[in-house]
Amino acid sequence: MTFENKENLPLVSIVVPVFNGEKYLRESLDSIVNQTYRNVEILVMDDASIDSTPDIIASYGDKVQHIRQSQNKGQFGNVNDGVALASGKYTAIYHADDVYDSKIVEREAEFLETYAEVGAVFCYDIFINAKGREYNRLTVPRELQTKSCLDYQTVLNGILKYKNRFLPTPGAMVRSSVYKELGTFRGAEFQIASDLEMWLRIARRHPIGILHEYLFSYRHGHENSSQIYYRVRTEEERHFLILDQHLAEGGSQLATPEAMRAHEAHRAEDNLMVAVNHYILGKNKEAVGFLNKVKINRLLGSDAVQRGRLLVLFLVLGTLLRIPRISFFADLFYRRWHVKNYN
Repeated sequence: MTFENKENLPLVSIVVPVFNGEKYLRESLDSIVNQTYRNVEILVMDDASIDSTPDIIASYGDKVQHIRQSQNKGQFGNVNDGVALASGKYTAIYHADDVYDSKIVEREAEFLETYAEVGAVFCYDIFINAKGREYNRLTVPRELQTKSCLDYQTVLNGILKYKNRFLPTPGAMVRSSVYKELGTFRGAEFQIASDLEMWLRIARRHPIGILHEYLFSYRHGHENSSQIYYRVRTEEERHFLILDQHLAEGGSQLATPEAMRAHEAHRAEDNLMVAVNHYILGKNKEAVGFLNKVKINRLLGSDAVQRGRLLVLFLVLGTLLRIPRISFFADLFYRRWHVKNYN
């Protein structure tokens, strides 16, 4: 379906949460304001920024609506307020540090108009570094590359097998009625992974759409919230809490044996990496606790993880934890997993 009648387009609300985003906000808003799809409202949700973010927003005049929080509410509290204010048929949540293709709104709105049963649509993203240079592109799992609409079982098994590598949040557009039906993002409970929990909640009720087109650029390497969260993380990733809840609520009957083996391998890998992080921080007792959670048969039970390398790491860390901490290895681990090159 294409929008031949440009005078009767459904309204799309674009929610742009931002906190101290002066460095990239103008580039992001320029790409959003200059969309080919004209019937939009752009709600810039300023989470009590203390830099020049308010001045940048003001410079766009009536092209955007500036909603400024009186106090910082956090990423998903701010997003929830934006979704509640949205008056469009569709609501997109775009990020204040990413760059959007001029046709992303048009293509996503067309998709939702074409597939009335779909609750949300996603697209592919290009990975750019802090300076805006491309260094990689999203590649979705082979079995999903030809599918436009995914049911809950497909989404669940895909995330169990690959983690969330095919539903990139900064390019999502959702039917506003679906947000009203399912409620808010649960930031207090799931923190940085609250978007994944929302997408699975939607998928349980409505098919999920994928546009196999590269329609936005996702920026890494500039201390965004995801990068900060994952650096030297000392708790199990919230991803597993979310998936375990879905499995306990009937998802286990839909999960394939292959997907479950991959899920447990990812969990073993995560516990191993958290143990490494504790070693980096000099917390050997906590490192031993997480290393003891790693089940070798599960770590080696799926090729969804790099089994050989992880086994070597498991053995090396186990040896290191039997002797006094060696700063050389702690520094080596830190440089290997927490110093990223996004060139």
